[in-house]
Amino acid sequence: MGDRPLLGRRIVVTRSAHQSAGLLETLRALGAIPVVAPAIRLLPPADLTPLTEAVRELARFDWFVCTSGNAVSAVDEARRGLGLDWPKGLRIAAVGAGTARALEQAGAQVAFIPSRALGEVLGRELPIAPGESVLWPHGDLAGPAMFDALIARGARITAPVAYRTVSDAGSLGLVEILRDGHVDAITFTSGSTVRHVAEGLAAAGIELDSLEAGTRPLIICIGPVTAEAARQARWPVDAVAATHDDAGLVDALLRSLTARSMAV
Repeated sequence: MGDRPLLGRRIVVTRSAHQSAGLLETLRALGAIPVVAPAIRLLPPADLTPLTEAVRELARFDWFVCTSGNAVSAVDEARRGLGLDWPKGLRIAAVGAGTARALEQAGAQVAFIPSRALGEVLGRELPIAPGESVLWPHGDLAGPAMFDALIARGARITAPVAYRTVSDAGSLGLVEILRDGHVDAITFTSGSTVRHVAEGLAAAGIELDSLEAGTRPLIICIGPVTAEAARQARWPVDAVAATHDDAGLVDALLRSLTARSMAV
């Protein structure tokens, strides 16, 4: 297959539609047949005021901490709408390489990335002094681990909701795809996506873990949080990306499909 190692492979992409273009382009370039089945949609918060006011006061924070590219997009949109530059004295932390890349593309300079791409680890390792202020814009489904870790260390945190995650009717398309045709792998890029897909498949009576090992779709996760959500859904996780971005996801996909082919 040469430079098209995924030739003819059907790969399901469950990420929200507006975020999938780069991944879909890469999969097609490698010969895959990507199947777009977004399980979630991202919407603005019901009330934008807390986020807008926090961004307006961005210069007064000691740290701006980001745990998702979606939050980066929301903050950057608010910043540009207010006509503000990134404050020179603001220290910025990203949970991992993908989020750091999104910040840099938005013109922000990242000062800190934790040893592991987990909110809890970021909360433990952030070089913060007691009493320093932190802005943490987040999704409405974000867990409390990082918040709790920073509070325990004496940080003062402002945590506006930056976006909401809702189910997308496209997840129903995955049910039909699994019933009617062969799928080689399903990619997951967030715990919320896993949960929405799991609920949809359960309602349709489809159990991934009951399918034969050689024919069931491989479950490929972008990071450990996503993988944990899949395990909680009682799914076998075939690979977790070493770098928590599209490149890492594709690499994990290639490794898993190669391993399956060699096992046959």
